[in-house]
Amino acid sequence: MESLVIKKVQIMDPQSAHHGHVRDIRITAGKIETIKPTIDTSEEANVWHANGACVSPGWVDLQAHFYEPGAEHKEGLENGALAAANGGFTRVTLNANPHVKPDDRSAVAFLQSHNHSFACSLYPMATISINGEGKSLSEMHDLGKAGAVAFSDDLPMDDTEMLRRALEYADGMQQPIISCPIDMGLNAGAMMHEGATSTHMGITGNPRASEVMRIQRDLEVVKYTGGRLHFSVISTAESVDLIRLAKAQGSNITCATTANHLRYIDEDLSNFDGTLKTMPPFRSEADRKALCNGVIDGTIDAVISDHRPEDLEHHDVEFNLAAFGMASIESTFAITLNALRNESKETALEATIRALSAGPRSVLGYSAATIMPDEPAEMTWFHPDMAWENCGITKGKNVPQSVSPQKGNLLGNPLGTVRGIKLLRRD
Repeated sequence: MESLVIKKVQIMDPQSAHHGHVRDIRITAGKIETIKPTIDTSEEANVWHANGACVSPGWVDLQAHFYEPGAEHKEGLENGALAAANGGFTRVTLNANPHVKPDDRSAVAFLQSHNHSFACSLYPMATISINGEGKSLSEMHDLGKAGAVAFSDDLPMDDTEMLRRALEYADGMQQPIISCPIDMGLNAGAMMHEGATSTHMGITGNPRASEVMRIQRDLEVVKYTGGRLHFSVISTAESVDLIRLAKAQGSNITCATTANHLRYIDEDLSNFDGTLKTMPPFRSEADRKALCNGVIDGTIDAVISDHRPEDLEHHDVEFNLAAFGMASIESTFAITLNALRNESKETALEATIRALSAGPRSVLGYSAATIMPDEPAEMTWFHPDMAWENCGITKGKNVPQSVSPQKGNLLGNPLGTVRGIKLLRRD
C-alpha cells in the first residue's frame, strides 16, 4: 500500500486531540494511520521532513472559474485543479460557467464526473435560474441530486420575487442559495469604487450603497421567507456590520470575501492597472481593515479566491475594456495571511486557516474534517514563515504584479509555501 510519513509537523486543527502539537503522521492508502511524537522511518521510502511546516484540514475554495467547457484555453479543469492544489486547496467549488450554464442535470453531471480526477476535488455549482437569466427557477432539487453543491447565477439577483422563490424552494436542502450583493444599476457602467480616486481618474465608480442596499434587501427577504443565504463577496465596512448584527439576531446567513479584497484598495488602481479591476471593486482603506477584522472575529465565514483567469487577448487591453476579475487561486493563502498579520499577528494564522477550511465547509454543509487516526487524509501542508513564491501554474494572464512568477516573494514579506495533500485519497 502507498505510505507517506510526515516528520515533525505542527498540527493545526481545533477538532484534533493533537492540535498545536508537533507530531509525525503516517498516511496509508488515503487514510491517516498513525499520529505519534515519533514514528520510526528507517525503512520508509516516502518521508517528508516538515522543518517547521504545519498541516490543517484541507482547504476549500468556495468560488473559482476554470471555464470548462467553453473556454478551456483560459484555464481548464485539469490545469485549474493543479493550480488550486499548489495554492493549498483540496476542494474547489466551480462557479456557474458563463459559457455553458449548469442549469440541467447533464451540465452538472459532466462536472461531477471529473470531481476526483485531478490534483484536487472539483464540485460544481448550478444556476438558480434557467440559463442564469433570473427569470424562471431551475430544477434545483434535481440539480442537487445530480451533484450541485450550491446555487448561484454569478450575477446580481435584481428580481426580489426570484430571490424569495429560490429561498423557499431550496428550504430544507443542504445547498445554499448564493447572492451576489450589488446593484449594478446604481451608477451604471461602473468599473471601480466610487471615491476620490475614481474622480481623479475620470472613471465611473460603484458606490458602497449599491452593496449595502442589496444586503439590506436580502436580509429582509431571509427574515420573511426563512431559508439559507450566502453572500458571495462582500467589500464594505457597512456590509460587515449588517451581517454581524443579522447573525447575532439569528439569521441563517453566511458570507465570504476574497483574499484580494483584504489586500488592495481603490488607490491601487490609480495607474489604470486593469489587473485590479474586480466587481465588487476594491474600496477604501477603512473598508479593507473592516473586512480583515471581520475575518478575524468570524463574522466573515470564508475567504475565497474568486479565481477568474483571462487570456492575453482579454487582459492586455485598455482599462475600460479589461475583463473583471483576477487569477488568484495560487496566492489566496499568502495574501490572506499577509493582510491579517498586519491587523493582528497573534490571531492571523488561526483566522486564516479557519476561513479556508472550517468556514467554507460549514457554508456548504460538509462534515467537519479532522486530523486524527482512521480519518481521510485530506490535509493542507503549509509553512507560515517561509518566503512564498508563485509557481505560475495558472494559464491566467491577469495575475497582479506583486504576486507574479517573475516577482517571487509576495510583497517582499515572508508568508508560506503550501500544498494540498490529496495524492493518497480514495473517495
